[in-house]
Amino acid sequence: MLTQIKKIKSLGVFDNYAAPPELKAFERFNVIYGENGSGKTTLSRLLACLQAGEHKDYPSLEFAVDTQSGSLTHGQQYVRNVRVFNSDFVEANIGRFDGPLRHILILGEENKAVAAEIKAEIATRDDRTKRLQDIAAAVTKLESERGKIFSTIAKTIGEATSGSTLRTYRKPDAEMAFGKLSNAKSLSDPELEIHRATVRQEQMPEVGKLPVPGIIEPDSGKTIGPVGAAHALAERCKALTTRSAQSAVIARLASHPDIAVWVEEGVALHKHHASETCEFCAQPLPAVRLKALADHFSVEDQQLKAEIDQERVWIAEVQKALGEFVLPDRLALYSELRTDYDTAVAAFETELEAVKARVAVVDGLLAEKLTRRTEAYDGAAQSDAEALKAALTAIADVMDRHDAKTKGFEAEKAAARNAIEAHYLLTVKAQVEGVAAKIATYKAEETLLTDGGDGLPDKRSLAAITQSIIDKQAQISNEHKGGEELTTHLKQFLGRTDLVFENSKEGYVVLRRGKPAKRLSEGEKTAIAFLYFLVQLKDQDFDLAEGVVVIDDPISSLDSGAIYQAFSFLKNVTQDAKQLFILTHNHEFLRLVINWFQNLPNSLGKKSYAMVLCSETAAGRSARITTLDPLLIEHATEYHYLFKVLYTFQSDGTILSCYHVPNIARKVLETFLDFHLPSNNSLYRKLDETDFDPHKKTAIYKFTNDLSHFTGKGFDPALVSETQKNTAYLLEMIKHVAPLHYAGLEALAKG
Repeated sequence: MLTQIKKIKSLGVFDNYAAPPELKAFERFNVIYGENGSGKTTLSRLLACLQAGEHKDYPSLEFAVDTQSGSLTHGQQYVRNVRVFNSDFVEANIGRFDGPLRHILILGEENKAVAAEIKAEIATRDDRTKRLQDIAAAVTKLESERGKIFSTIAKTIGEATSGSTLRTYRKPDAEMAFGKLSNAKSLSDPELEIHRATVRQEQMPEVGKLPVPGIIEPDSGKTIGPVGAAHALAERCKALTTRSAQSAVIARLASHPDIAVWVEEGVALHKHHASETCEFCAQPLPAVRLKALADHFSVEDQQLKAEIDQERVWIAEVQKALGEFVLPDRLALYSELRTDYDTAVAAFETELEAVKARVAVVDGLLAEKLTRRTEAYDGAAQSDAEALKAALTAIADVMDRHDAKTKGFEAEKAAARNAIEAHYLLTVKAQVEGVAAKIATYKAEETLLTDGGDGLPDKRSLAAITQSIIDKQAQISNEHKGGEELTTHLKQFLGRTDLVFENSKEGYVVLRRGKPAKRLSEGEKTAIAFLYFLVQLKDQDFDLAEGVVVIDDPISSLDSGAIYQAFSFLKNVTQDAKQLFILTHNHEFLRLVINWFQNLPNSLGKKSYAMVLCSETAAGRSARITTLDPLLIEHATEYHYLFKVLYTFQSDGTILSCYHVPNIARKVLETFLDFHLPSNNSLYRKLDETDFDPHKKTAIYKFTNDLSHFTGKGFDPALVSETQKNTAYLLEMIKHVAPLHYAGLEALAKG
C-alpha cells in the first residue's frame, strides 16, 4: 500500500511540496477533503501516474512516494494496478459522448476454473515481470557502477599520460582498452615514473657515438685508443726492466746512478763540442778514462736507453690522450637516463684517475731503469684499464639508449602510454571482473525467466504464459455482462429507465428510448462515467483485492438526491479494494464517507483523514497536504469548522488574506440565526430581532451581505479593516446572545 507522499515538484499547485513530519501515514481507507481549486484533482493525477511512473503532461515532474515495499520516485513503476476516477477519466471515456464506450470484460460464472488458471498465470507473469524489472534495475546499477570504475580510472590514465595524445582520454577509451588487455603487467613505482616522464617529454637530438681520443702507435703506425694503450704499458715496462746492457762497468757510476747520468750527458757534450779537456776542471781528458767511459756506455746500453726514452715519450702521449676524453652534457640526455649516465660517468672518472696514477708509476719505473741499464730485474708495475673500459662501455650504452629512443621516439611514447594504460587498468581488473560476473549471473536469470526452462515452476516462456492468459481471457470474457450491469446500475442511480447501455461491436452505446442518446446533461454524464468506472473495477484486467482505487469528487454536477446513490454505489463496490482514496470538496459527502469509515470493523483496516489546503505565496498558489481538521471529523456540520476559521482569523494586512472571510462570516451568521431564531424570516429580519448593539448589527449585515456577493466593482482597500472589525463584532454578538453556545464553540476551536 501507499503510506505517504514525501515530495512533489512541478505538478501544478504542488510545485514544491514536502510532507510535514507530523503528517500521519495513509491507511487502507483514506479520505482527503479540500475546497474546489485547492489541488485535489492534481493530487489524483499524481496517484494516477504511479503505475506508469510518469505523467505525459508534466515532463518535469518529480515525486517521492513511500510504499510498504519501498520508495517510489519518478521513472519507477508501481507494482500494483491503480484505477483513478477524476475529471481526466470523465473526459477520456465520456468527453462529449460522441462515440461508444470501451467494452468491459467480466468473467462468467461458468468459467471459474479457467479464471483461477488465469489468476495463477497472471501471478506468475507479474512475478516474472517484477523480477525482470528488478534484474534490469540491478543490471543498470551494476553497469553504472562499472561505468564509474572506468570513468575514474580513465581520469587517472588521462592525468598520468598528460602531454600525450591521451589528454582527451575518456571512459569509452578505458573500456575498449580493457577488452584488449593481454599479457599486461603491473609496473613498479620507478618503472611507472619513467613511463610517465616519457609521455611528457619532447623529442631530443641524438648525441651520437662516444668520441674516443686516438694516438698513433709507434711500432705499427695504427691509431689506437688510450685505454687499450694504457692497459699494455705495464707489460712493455716489464719487458724493458728485465733487459740489461753488457759493458765494462765502472763501479762508482754503477753505484751512483745520479753521477752516471751526469757523466753520460757530459761525455755526449764533449763529443758534440770535440773537447779534449774537461770542461769542468780544464784538465786534459786521459785516453784511458775516455775508453773506460766508452766501455761503460756501450752501444747496447745506448740502444736500451733509446728504447726507454721512446717508451716514456709514448707514455706521455697515452697520459695526454687519457685527459682528452670529452663526455656529453647530462642535460643532453632524456631525464630517465641521467641517473644511469651519472653513475657511469662517476665510475669513469674514478677509474680514469686510477689508470692515470698507474701509468705514472710505470713512467717512474722506466725513469729509474735509465739509471740501472746494466741490471736485469722485474719492474713490478700495473696498468690495468679494464674497469675504465667497462665504465666507457656503460657511458656509450646510455648514449646508445638515448639515440635509440630519439630514433623511435613516437613508438617509445606509445609504448610508455600503453604500459601506463595497462598498469592502471590492471588495478581495476578484479573490480570490473567482479561486476561482470554479477551482471552475467543476472543476465542468465533474465534469459531463463524470459525464455523459460528447467529450474522454474512453470517452464514456459514469458511470452507463452502471456499468450495463454490472452487466449483464456478471450475464452471466458463476457462483454454483454458488463453492458447489462451498467444498465441495471444506471436505472438504480437515476431512478428511471429511459437510458440503457446497448452492446455493439465497437463498444457500449448509450440509448435514450431506443435511440442514441444526445445532449446528455452534466449530471447524466457524471452518473454514466462514475458507474462505468465502478463496473470497470470488475473487469479482467484489474484485481480489486490487490489494486488501489482513487475517486475524486464523484458527485460533481449531481443533485442532492444523487449524492446518496453515488455514495451507496461507491461503498458497495470499493470496500474490498486493497487501498481506497476518496477526495471530495462536498461537506455532506465528506460526512457520509467519515461515518462509513468510522463504522467499518477494525479488522478491515485502519482509516486516514487528510485535507488539501492551497494558499497564495510570493511564487504563486501552493498546495499542501495536512491532517483533516478534527472539527470536520467530530461534528456533523461545517458550522463548527467555519466558526473556528473566524475565531482564529488573523489578517496580515493584505486584501488576499481577507477576501474569503465575508462568505464564511455570512455562513456562520445564517447558521447561528437559524439556530437562535428559527423562522422563515429573512436574514435581515432575524438580525434585526436579535438583542445586540444596533450599530454593530448594521455593520455585520452590511459586511456579510454586500461583501459576500459580486459587486462588479474593483477591489476595495477598506476590506481589510472591515474584515478585522466585523469578524470581532460577529463573534461578540454570538457570545452576547448565546454565551453557553459560544463557550462550547470556543472550546472546540481551541481544542
